[in-house]
Amino acid sequence: MNKIFLAFAAIFTSGIFAFSYLKEWISVRIWDRVLVLKPSEDIVYPYFHQSADLYLSIMLLFGVIFLFLCVASVLFALQKKEKMVFLCFVLTMLALLSAMINAAIK
Repeated sequence: MNKIFLAFAAIFTSGIFAFSYLKEWISVRIWDRVLVLKPSEDIVYPYFHQSADLYLSIMLLFGVIFLFLCVASVLFALQKKEKMVFLCFVLTMLALLSAMINAAIK
């Protein structure tokens, strides 16, 4: 049961973040959705809200990182390599931490 839960957690967490970051990038770049970035003096936004290109670059970067970790988790789970699945889960948590730190930079 523990192996199944770990594989599910590794695949689900990286997959949901890959989906959210890549959906944002695809919706602006491919589907031509209007990107609204409104930096104001009252609210302090992260640094990557300064321009649309920088914002989309960050979305694509984190989306590709999480997508790679999701695909690796699926492959290692199918090959029944539990240590590698655990490594992918740990790397997903570190990538999530780096995304949070990146968003905290003003």
